[in-house]
Amino acid sequence: MSSAVDVTAIEEQSQRIAAEMGDQPWLAALRAEGVRLAGQLSMPDSRRERPWKYLDISGLQLGDYSPAAGKLTLSGATAGVSVANLANGGATIQATAEKHLGKSVTPGRSRLDALHYAFLRDAVVVEVAASTEVPEAIRISREYSTEKQLATPHTLVVTGANSRVTVIDEFRSNSADIVALPAVEVVPGPGAEVRYIVLHRWGAKTQVFSDQRLASERDSSFWNLNLVTGGRVVKGHIESSLEGRGSSSELLGVCSGDDSEHVDFYTLQDHIGADTRSDLLFKAALDDHARSVYYGLTRIGLGARNGDANQENRNLLLSKTAKADSDPVLEILTNDIIRASHGATAGPVDEEQMYYLQTRGIPHDAAEALLVRAFLGQVLSRVPDEALRAEFEAILDEKLERR
Repeated sequence: MSSAVDVTAIEEQSQRIAAEMGDQPWLAALRAEGVRLAGQLSMPDSRRERPWKYLDISGLQLGDYSPAAGKLTLSGATAGVSVANLANGGATIQATAEKHLGKSVTPGRSRLDALHYAFLRDAVVVEVAASTEVPEAIRISREYSTEKQLATPHTLVVTGANSRVTVIDEFRSNSADIVALPAVEVVPGPGAEVRYIVLHRWGAKTQVFSDQRLASERDSSFWNLNLVTGGRVVKGHIESSLEGRGSSSELLGVCSGDDSEHVDFYTLQDHIGADTRSDLLFKAALDDHARSVYYGLTRIGLGARNGDANQENRNLLLSKTAKADSDPVLEILTNDIIRASHGATAGPVDEEQMYYLQTRGIPHDAAEALLVRAFLGQVLSRVPDEALRAEFEAILDEKLERR
């Protein structure tokens, strides 16, 4: 499936999934569109597509992987909040999904997206009523464990005006050879605040190619954290489309990589409306032969007067064979802006800081661990909720302690 695809096989598999899930007509049509486009679109090309420059997947034989459901666990539904698996969601969930699912992350973006919709499973819809403040985080947990499994999870978050919600999306897999194609669509209403966290706790042989997209309305706020502590390949596209006047986004990323892990993010901070604000901070600590790739585009359009944008990528190299590639880019189409800044660094642990700690009796490895935690902790310090911050720090510590 690297170049040619067996459309007949894709269609047969897609129809089996549709029958199992009892697709509504709108979902059957979306699934059929995915099948059609999978036969027309190509795989991402590292020679021609800048976000894929450092990751060549032309040899990935997706036809060797079979679509299969994972273990899905949901919690957090309360008054004014619906959280449901699309396969067994009621009429309200179906109506919300029909209106929004597949509209932000469309099947026509690439063959990977087309296959996501052709084989769509494990789709979760979170809907929050207007003026509802959800006290506890909504949690979505997915686990995958089947050899040669193709996972296609989808998360749709739709919130009413002036609502507040935190959603934690946790992904786990074991040591099986798995390919995952997650998609996320976040649609906040006017004045709404959405905090969306992704915990990438994938197994050592899992390859992940994900799409996350926000489409904002007036005065809405989107806060996003991607915490990566596992996975052979974790490739993410994150787009923040700031359409509504006064809308904002904060995109955060933390990665602890070792062995030969490849973590690769493309981000788009797209300022479309006036008075929009975005901030981005991605940090990676890399050991062994791990590699981090970051390509970020901040675009301030003609209509984005008083735009305020910042973008930073920082990488800590803990071995001579670890590698980081960083390319933050600004595209500014108007002079009427507050700020448009970016920065990138990659380098080893600061020798003076190491010397300071060691002269106070701290062994080398322990001193390095302290500096790594402090480096990555600067991102996690932005987690507003103290209990969640402690939870995420514990997940990160679990990975760091395995070094």
